[in-house]
Order: sequence, then structure tokens, then C-alpha cells
Amino acid sequence: MLRVKAGDPQAFTEIFHEFQPGVMNYVYRLSGGNGPLAEDIAQQVFLNFWLHRNEYDLEKPLTPLLLTMARNAWVNAAKRESLRKSSLPLEPSKAADRVDRQLEHRELEAAVEKALDALDEPVREVFVLSRYHNLKYTQIAEILEISVKTVEARLSRALQELERQLKDFL
Repeated sequence: MLRVKAGDPQAFTEIFHEFQPGVMNYVYRLSGGNGPLAEDIAQQVFLNFWLHRNEYDLEKPLTPLLLTMARNAWVNAAKRESLRKSSLPLEPSKAADRVDRQLEHRELEAAVEKALDALDEPVREVFVLSRYHNLKYTQIAEILEISVKTVEARLSRALQELERQLKDFL
């Protein structure tokens, strides 16, 4: 982090390669599967991180900072362009072998994406941060500027709703 603050582009490249997939995945899920928007916002987040690197307390964990930046950028983009749910989830890759398994996997993945998209935005956000990014409740509360109790309640609602929607797969 000291190298990043000093302006070392190689150190920034290392951080980019480590954290960019997670940031992109987070925005992809927030946006309902809009891959191009996720890529654009991830690039914007890392550009802003680089340009303002001296303003951040880089002794703290980097994941909450980058995800907060990504969330804010996504909210701004969604307000400007009304893109919250403008594209379908990406289709899983196709392979020649194990067709039956892949069909089941694809069906389950589509059902999970559909169930996630059906969640209220605040509930989905908490679920994605908790389950896909393995953040602690306190970190989620900090990112979303809500209480830990609200995080717990939203995650509970998400799990109940996902269980209800995915009962045929359980």
C-alpha cells in the first residue's frame, strides 16, 4: 500500500488484478447481470482509486473501500441512465461433455439469478455482500451505512425468500 501511495504503477497493477474481479462481480449482481455496465464501473472505481489514492486510509482493509466506491458509482449510473435491470444474466459456457449435468447446472443458475433479481434491492445487496464477497455484518453495515441489526434482518429476509423461490431445487 505504501508503494501505491507513492505512485508505483506496478503496485497498483497488482491491486487491480487482485480486487477487480470481485468489484466487477459485485456490480454485475447489483445491476441484474449487466456485464458491460459492471466492466465500466469497475474501471471507473480503479481509476478513481488511483487518482485519489492519497486521500484513503490504506491501512484499513481495501475490499470495503472498493465495494463502497463500486456501489456509489453503480447508484449514480443507475440514476443517470436507468440501467438497473437492462440486461439478462450471462449464459453459462457450453461444453460437449456431461450435457445432463450442465443442463441441470444451467437451470439452477438461471433460477438463482432470477430469484436474486426478484429480491428487493436493499435485501439483494446485503445478500451479495455477505455470500459472494464474504464480508462481515459490520463491514456490510459500514458500506451500506445501515445498522448491523438491519443487515441481519435483510439477510434473513433474503434467505427466506430465496428458500421459498428455490424450493423445487432443494
